[in-house]
Amino acid sequence: ARTLPMSPQPRCLGSGRGKTGSAEDEKLVKPSSQKSNVPKCDVCGQVAISYLSTLGKKYHPDCFKCMGCHEIIDPSGPFAFTVGNDGERHPLHRKCYAELFGIKCAVCKESIPTGPDGKVSYVKHPFFDTEQMCPKHAKNPGRRCTGCHRFEPIGVGFADLGDANRCVCLSCCRSVIVDSEDAKPLWIKVINFFENYLKLPIWPDMRDVPILVVGYDALNEQIQNSAHSGSSQIMTRGLCLSEHQSGRRIALHRMRFDRNNKSFTPRDAEANGYTYFQVPDASKINPDSSVTAILCMSGLPMDLTASVLAHEATHAWIKLHPNFDITKPIPLKVEEGCCQLMAYLFLCSGLDPANSNSDDNGPSDEKLRQYFKFSIETDENEVYGQGYRTAAKAYSQIGIEALLSHVVMYREFPEV
Repeated sequence: ARTLPMSPQPRCLGSGRGKTGSAEDEKLVKPSSQKSNVPKCDVCGQVAISYLSTLGKKYHPDCFKCMGCHEIIDPSGPFAFTVGNDGERHPLHRKCYAELFGIKCAVCKESIPTGPDGKVSYVKHPFFDTEQMCPKHAKNPGRRCTGCHRFEPIGVGFADLGDANRCVCLSCCRSVIVDSEDAKPLWIKVINFFENYLKLPIWPDMRDVPILVVGYDALNEQIQNSAHSGSSQIMTRGLCLSEHQSGRRIALHRMRFDRNNKSFTPRDAEANGYTYFQVPDASKINPDSSVTAILCMSGLPMDLTASVLAHEATHAWIKLHPNFDITKPIPLKVEEGCCQLMAYLFLCSGLDPANSNSDDNGPSDEKLRQYFKFSIETDENEVYGQGYRTAAKAYSQIGIEALLSHVVMYREFPEV
C-alpha cells in the first residue's frame, strides 16, 4: 500500500503572524491598525479578515481551491498537495491527486482510489514497477501474458495464441516462437554454449535430438507421465522425453541340450527357441539411455524459449552421461536445481546483447531478459528455487562440469 502525500489538517487561523490553531479555534481576525500587518490572501491578494493557514500560505476559505478541478477544498478533511518546479505547494482533492499523479490500474486504466485511511492498496507485479492492479480485479483475475506474466488490459487486449486461452503481450510478441523450425537455431546455440563456453563434453546424440514446439495440451499430456507432474510451478514450459533400458543387466534364459536336434534350447518353452536380450548400440556413450525429443511450449518470447531449451538440454546431458543409471534416480531438487542454473547461465552469457529500447507497448527486450533471470533467482519453490540456489553456490566453488559429474555419480549436491 502506498500513502498519498497529505498536508496536516488545515487550521483556521490564529493571529496575523501566521500561527495556526485547531479548526475549533477559528475566529475572526481583525486587521491591525498598522497597514503593513494586515494579512492578505496569497491567492487573490485581498485582505483576509479570516483565513486558512496551511502549506506555508494564507487563504480565504473560498480561495482554498483544488489545482486540478478548481473547486473549493473542504478544510475539515484531509487533502493532498503537489510541489511545483518553483518549490511552491499547491492543494488538491485526494481524488484529483489520484487522477493526475496517482497509480493507474494496468487492467482498467483507471486511477486506483484511496481507502478511508488515505492509503492506496493494489496488486503489484513482482518485477515491473508500472504493473499495478485494482484489488477488485484480484477477485476475478483476467489473463496474463504467458511470457512475462503482465496483466492483460481491458479493451485493448494482448495477442491471443489460440491455445488454452493463453495470450502474449506486444513486447513478448516481438520475438515469439510458435514453430519448431524457429526453435532449432536456438537449440544449436544452447549446445554451442555448453561446449564452447562452459567446456562441457557433448554426447553424440545431443546435437540431433528433435526439438518440438507444442501447445499447452500436448505438453501437459506428456507431463502427466513425467516427474514434472509434481511441480508446483505456475506453468511447466518444457519437457525432456527419454527412454531407458537395462538390457545389459538382464540374465539370459537357462539353456538345456536337446538330444534330438543336438543343440541348446531355452528351458522356457514360451521363448520359442529365442532369448530376448537386446544387444546395446555400440555407438552410444550410454547404451541404456536415449533422449527421444525435447518439448517446448509455444508462444514464448525467444529469450525465454532459449532458457527453457537450456534447462531441458541439461536434463538430456545428465541422462546421456556414461555413468547415469536409471535404477538410481537423482532427487528432483538436485536435478532441477542444476537445470535452472544452466538456464540462468545461458540467459547471462549465451545470448546476443538485448535491445534496450522500449516503447509505449511495454518493456524492452533487455528488461524482459532481466525479468526471466529475476524469476529464476527469486523462485520460492523448494525444488526449483532452493535447488537453483544450492546449485549456484556449488558452481561458484567448483565449476559446472565438476558439479554435474558429481550429481550424476553421487545423486546429491557436493558439499562446498
